[in-house]
Parts: sequence; C-alpha cells; structure tokens
Amino acid sequence: MGLPWVRLDSNIASHDKILALLSDPSPKKWQAWANYMASFAWSGGQGTDGRIPNYALSSIHATTGTARLLQKYGLWDDAPGGWQIRNFTARQPSAAATESVRETKRRASAKGNCVRHHGPDCGCWREAS
Repeated sequence: MGLPWVRLDSNIASHDKILALLSDPSPKKWQAWANYMASFAWSGGQGTDGRIPNYALSSIHATTGTARLLQKYGLWDDAPGGWQIRNFTARQPSAAATESVRETKRRASAKGNCVRHHGPDCGCWREAS
C-alpha cells in the first residue's frame, strides 16, 4: 500500500532545476513540469519509492520525450525499465517505513480493543496478529 500523501517543497516553483526546465525551448516543457508533479503523487500512491516504470508513463500523462526532459534537468534519473525521481527517498518516507508504521498502529489498535472488551489478561490480540 502506498503513501496517503507526499511531501512537496513549497518553493518548488522557484527551484533552480524547475526554472532551468521551464526555460528550455521545447514546447513540451510545461507537460514535463506537470509530469514531474504527477510523478510524485503516482509513485507515492503506488508505493514505488520514486520509481516510474516505462509502462506507467501514460498514468502520469508523460511520454518518453518529457521523461528525457526531466532527466536532462536532473529531476529524474534513467533506471532499468523506467525512471527514478531523483532524491525521492531522501524526502519521502519509504513504502517499507510507511507499512511498518501502519502495522504498528494496527497491532496497537488490536491490543487496545482486546483490553477494552476482554480485560487486561486476555491477550487474544496476540493470536490475531
């Protein structure tokens, strides 16, 4: 399961790589910028830790050409079978960390419900885990 949200720097519009991308003469620069924004949401929602497989480009309305523009300006890196959002894992919680937090909360909830409904000595929550 993916992230319920992703972090996006509030200064993203004035980041030097974004400004460089938007100064490119390509008529696809705005599409590439939109693809970059959508790639964060897609990857976070899919739990891919910044990986965008080639087959998923259409999911974010991208093309190989716009992916190459993002690579040209250091926003994406080429990866086997697709692309990697640069620095994604440095700024977003990993899918594994997110799942670990979910599991910890699930177990705590099960324990709390067991204690509330069966008393402190039941422990049936351990069997359900």
